[in-house]
Amino acid sequence: MKLANIDFGIYRDGPVGISTSCGADSAVILYLLMKEIKHDLHIYNLLGAKRQFVLEPAFDKVVKRCAELTGKTNYFVHKMPAAHQTPEMIFKIYKDALDSGDIDILYTGLTKFPPDDVYASWGMPGPEWHRQWRHYDNVHPLFGLEINIPLGTDCSNPALTIDGQYKEKLSQDSRVYNPMINYTKQGIATLYKELAIEKDLFPFTRSCETDTHTEGHCGSCWWCKERLWAFGYLE
Repeated sequence: MKLANIDFGIYRDGPVGISTSCGADSAVILYLLMKEIKHDLHIYNLLGAKRQFVLEPAFDKVVKRCAELTGKTNYFVHKMPAAHQTPEMIFKIYKDALDSGDIDILYTGLTKFPPDDVYASWGMPGPEWHRQWRHYDNVHPLFGLEINIPLGTDCSNPALTIDGQYKEKLSQDSRVYNPMINYTKQGIATLYKELAIEKDLFPFTRSCETDTHTEGHCGSCWWCKERLWAFGYLE
């Protein structure tokens, strides 16, 4: 299907999975899948222990709101507690979900980062290891995305994969679909407008990465800056 000049593939031949946080990006994709697919929908959320007390309630609100707006009832929530949120752990969850046979395909809400000049104007260090594989200037594969992480997720040590082996590259399962990976969050904002859910869903999402604001947004962290840049407002 085509929405606001964005080609968005909807898989209709079997059960679908989606990796969902409480953010605006994955929330609009969750809404679309709940609205469009008739088969079972499995929703996966990796809960890092450090920030679980903030993010889990926000995630629950997003899922509940999408179900209310679409009337979808045949969905299943899978919360995955973890000590840390790392790409190694996330990729393993993707693969395990697909290998279980519960789903045929798994969607993510990954987007490109803003252009470098926008990114630099915020005057703060950003999530640089993310930026390496979500760079604005690159064209990224919709399936089988690879992440180069030569410094690892803590930016100081090589990446330790889930099997205990050190690697400098991680590869998604080829059945993982990243429909928005070649669009920035401004593309996500366009989808909210096209679907007329700016007031109905966007206020339920959370992009803020600070722990001091359990409700709402701090407005000063990198992720709040990106949200404001894309939508023009935070709430």
